[in-house]
Amino acid sequence: MKTSKKLFCIILLSIFFTQPLLANPEVSLPSSFNLMGSKVVVTQGGMEKIMAKYNSLTRSQKHYDILLERCNTYFPYIARELQTRGVPEEFKYLALQESLLDGNAISNATPPAVGFWQFKDFTAEERGMIINRTVDERKNVVAASIGAADYLSKNHYYLGNWFYAMISYHDGLTGAKNHIKKNKLNYYSQVTINEKTHPYVLHYLAHYFAFKDKVGKDQNHMVLIELPTSGYSLSQVSKFTGQPLNIISSNNIWLSGSYIPEDKVYSVMIEAKPDEINQLVAKLSPYAKTRKTRARSAIFQFYADSIQDDYPFVLPTHTESDNSKYDFAIVNGVKAVILKEEMTQKELIKSLGSISKGKLKKYNYIKGKDKLLKDTHYYIEPLPTSIPVSYHVLKEGESLNYIAIKYGIDLNALKKINEMSKESDAKVGDKIYFN
Repeated sequence: MKTSKKLFCIILLSIFFTQPLLANPEVSLPSSFNLMGSKVVVTQGGMEKIMAKYNSLTRSQKHYDILLERCNTYFPYIARELQTRGVPEEFKYLALQESLLDGNAISNATPPAVGFWQFKDFTAEERGMIINRTVDERKNVVAASIGAADYLSKNHYYLGNWFYAMISYHDGLTGAKNHIKKNKLNYYSQVTINEKTHPYVLHYLAHYFAFKDKVGKDQNHMVLIELPTSGYSLSQVSKFTGQPLNIISSNNIWLSGSYIPEDKVYSVMIEAKPDEINQLVAKLSPYAKTRKTRARSAIFQFYADSIQDDYPFVLPTHTESDNSKYDFAIVNGVKAVILKEEMTQKELIKSLGSISKGKLKKYNYIKGKDKLLKDTHYYIEPLPTSIPVSYHVLKEGESLNYIAIKYGIDLNALKKINEMSKESDAKVGDKIYFN
């Protein structure tokens, strides 16, 4: 028995040491850089955490090359959908972190997270993806990337920083807020990475640095061409392209059957060599269909909302205040102060020094010489004309003025969206829409 164990260990060691390693034993990553609109500073403790993951990603040349090939194949589509929706392109490395760019990736969670961006079914459906017996768009790189971009864009609206939005992709929006408050983070002026930084962010930075200088260097890798279409079978697509059906099917694992449904235009991915692209595009053009691309203004039009009961959404900024009577915060994505004791309008205006009495009253719908109340938020910049929530059902005792303050939306815009000329037009039970 001891001999068998010894022999087994020798075999394992021989397998391990015959795996080729990347010839880069002394990598030096920058300790200060700009990323996604933030200045990032990495402490020694933070660098040690990043390097541990970096080394695991780059240890095997074979494994690294497989991931790099996937990056070159899928990143063009992921980056396109991110940038179209105002999300930094660098988030494409988050998809690599989530699934290793394996459309078939399934987590151990209940219910499981699936696909390129690891969406659970209910979250994917909120973001417009189709999931049924024949289609699972979580496994479609274009559809899943649109959903991820929408999710990140919405959360960035409330959190005001892309690194916070990244944390929310792992913890959820409320979870990210709790993490920020618990750890007293302030990423608005500088993102400091240390050994206590959220592991999700540390792992992201390891993926980012491990691949960013290698992606796109190989001009001869296999590429995918997107055919937006519906109403055909994969067998027909095989005839259009002259490619074997099994190759077509392997690049479209989101479709469990052969027929592409007609309920919407789907992204069918076709394999091609770089020198075949123009010829193949010409072949496919007659079968392509126009897809209605969601405009940026339509990103937030989802009727399921994960923080509907958490308004106003208050995020402390941990910015030092010169006055002990209030704290600065981001409330519903808008700069605000939260009073720790009662103040007059004149006191607050004088202390802030950056806002007039007229603007304070306008942004907060204050009438006359009303006192400003303790534990109440007051906006110090203009409210937006639409927000990432679909509607609120008006309850007894609520007014449009109250709803505008609670959710952080311009009152006149709110009336216009809901086709109301005056506040009294709103009745109990009405759905008050925000976009």
